[in-house]
Order: sequence, then structure tokens, then C-alpha cells
Amino acid sequence: MTYRQRADAILGLSAVCFLAILAWWYTHPAGVREALLFFVIQSALIGSIADWFAVTALFEKPLGFPYHTELLYRNRTQIIDGITRMISEKLLQPEKWKEKLYDVSFMDLLIQWVHSPRGRERFRRILLEVGVRAYRFASQEKTQANIAAQIRRYLKQQPLVAFFQDRLISLLEDPDSHMLQDAVRLGRRLVDSDDFDALLARMLQQWMEESKHTPASVITINKFLGMVDTRKIAKDIKGGILSWLEQWEQAEGEDRVWLCRKFELFLYSMNGQLAYAVQNWQDQFVDSLPIERWLQATQKSGREYFTVGEQGREELKDMLEEQFLHYLSYCSEHPEIKEWLNEQIRRACLVILENEHSLIAVAVRDVLSGFDKKRFNAFLESKVGEDLAWIRINGAIVGGSIGFFVFLFLQFCYGPFIGPAIRHLFL
Repeated sequence: MTYRQRADAILGLSAVCFLAILAWWYTHPAGVREALLFFVIQSALIGSIADWFAVTALFEKPLGFPYHTELLYRNRTQIIDGITRMISEKLLQPEKWKEKLYDVSFMDLLIQWVHSPRGRERFRRILLEVGVRAYRFASQEKTQANIAAQIRRYLKQQPLVAFFQDRLISLLEDPDSHMLQDAVRLGRRLVDSDDFDALLARMLQQWMEESKHTPASVITINKFLGMVDTRKIAKDIKGGILSWLEQWEQAEGEDRVWLCRKFELFLYSMNGQLAYAVQNWQDQFVDSLPIERWLQATQKSGREYFTVGEQGREELKDMLEEQFLHYLSYCSEHPEIKEWLNEQIRRACLVILENEHSLIAVAVRDVLSGFDKKRFNAFLESKVGEDLAWIRINGAIVGGSIGFFVFLFLQFCYGPFIGPAIRHLFL
């Protein structure tokens, strides 16, 4: 039973008791106890009715009474302006919230909410809604094209030359290391393959094609391009590289150190050419990746979660929840990650408060202004309804208590002593 229902019950009970004692009053001889009971119930009923009228007048027109009733809805503009001003000027000031934000661990609150029964169910619904929207968005051809373009752009921007150059130079720092020896053997095995021949021939052919569009400094070379055998040149280059790798494998002591330093200088001197060649190969390799087909395959593999009805949705909820809880567990085990996430949430809150707090107040104003009378009254009553119901309950209690003491005063003070004394003075 709500407090409003309790207040209505007390009002109804007071009315029933008053009618019952009134009927007894006129049909039976009444003594002091009956008179006291009648007076108390009468006072409680008057207090209940008065407070019912006062509380109801805030929202409605009690019994159709038109004067100074329906106060809240009639003054809704001033109330909404006051709420908006309070939110904008008092509650959402960044300097007031900054210290409080750093006293709160948002991740702990999130973990606590997710593990609560009510929070877990709402969280699962949120995960499902996010998953469905993400799937629908990712299913669009334009979205997949943009994702593929972003992936290709990211892969092309990776500095492969600098990465491999740093790794090779770190290996060259220790000429006698087994890792360097293994790297030389691996390099020799790769160079001694037929695929390396085809790669060299393809690179030479590509260089020749590009040289046709070079400036006049290479015109002389272009005259003899038709007479160049790229396969023979690739074979000669391969033989030179193999000879150099064999020399490296057999070298020892100072010879190996000298080869390492020479190769290190070669890497530095050829940095520009290597960067161009590797970047060119990297761009071609990335462009050849079937990223669009991978995205389509990923979409098809997840389609069953969205097309098999309630069972698929529950399975999707379970999968997303498992992954998210695993991440929350990981954050709990690593305080630095949890604190970093808390810091990001605090910064986001401060940015919103600094730049959007006025918009938040405007949004609240727009929402409240769109309420009709019923929704506006329901909104306010949901916030203060319990206190208003207690006002009505207290009206019956206070009215009955005052009636009790007034009856005692009239019965035992005014009647025997004060009344006769007044009549004696004036009569």
C-alpha cells in the first residue's frame, strides 16, 4: 500500500467512524467518554479533509473549486524556469563537481551495478541494443567500404622500414650472437628460392616501367630498355647476395665485425631507397588484401545471432556479457587500468559540464515543457508524493490530538472554572 492510499484510507476511516459515532450520539445517551470520542474523531476528520483539500489543490481542482487551485500546473512556467536555473547555475558548475568527481570510482560503481540482479538484466539489454545497432550499421555497404579504407590506410602508415631496420641494427650490435647467425641462414634460404627470383624480376620490370616517366637524366638508359634481360639481371643480383651471405657465414672475429659495421652503414645509406621500395611493396600488398570479403564473412558469421529469434538474442547477450565481464575482471586485477578508465570518465564529465551544462538545462526545460497536465503532475508527485501523503496523514493525527486536548480543556477547565468566572465578572 502506498502512502497516498494510506492517507485515503485514513480519511475514509475517519468519515466512517464519524458517521458511526454521530448515529450513536443521536440514538443513545452520551457520557463524557462518548463525547470525547466524538470530538476527537470529528477533529481528525476535519484535519484530514483540510489537508486533503490543500494537497489536492496543488495538482487538481478539488470538488471543482476554481479559486487558487491547480497551483503547480498553473505556475509550471515559473517552476520549469526555476529548475532550469538551478541546474544551470547551481548543480552543473564544473568547479563544484571537480572534487566530487575525483572522490568517486566510476568503475567500482559500474562493477557493482553490473553484478546486481536488476543492473545485470538492464546491462544485458543495453549490450543487445548496442550489438544490434552496430550490426545494422556495419551491414551497410558504405560503412564496410569506409571500414576497409580505414584499415588499409592504417596498414599503409605502419613504418615497416624503421621497424626492421631497428631490429637488424640491434642484431648487428652483437656479431657473434646465435640469433644473427640464424638470421643470416634464414636470409640465405629465402634468397636461394625460386620465389626470390620472381620477386627480383618483378621489381626490375616495375622499375623499368617507372623509368619511362622519369626526367631527361635517364633518357640514355631508356634507349636500351628493350635490350635488357630482367631475368639475367635478377640472377646476377641473386648470385651476388648469396656470395655475400656465404662470406658472412664463414667470417669470424674481426672480419665478422667489419661485415656487421659495413652492413649497418649500408642500411643507413640506403634508408631512402629502402623506404621507397618497401613502402611501394607494402602499398601493393595492402591493396591486394581482400578486406571487403573478410568484413562480409564476419557479418555473415554473426548473422545467426540476429536472425534466429529469442534464442539467438540470448546467445548474443551471453557472449557480449562474458566478454565485458572478462574485461571488468581484468580491470579489477590491474588498478592502473581501472584508474585510467576512471580518469577518462572524469575528463569526459568535466568536458560535458564545461561546454554543455547549459544545453543540459535547456534539454530538461524542453522535456518538462512538453509534458501535459497529467504527465507534469505525475512527474512532480513521483518526487514528493510520499511527503504529501504524510501531510494528509499528519493532518488527521494532529487534528485528532488537538481535538483531544481541546475537549479536555473545555470539559475540565473551561466548563467548571473559566466559564463561571467570566459570567461572574459580567453578570
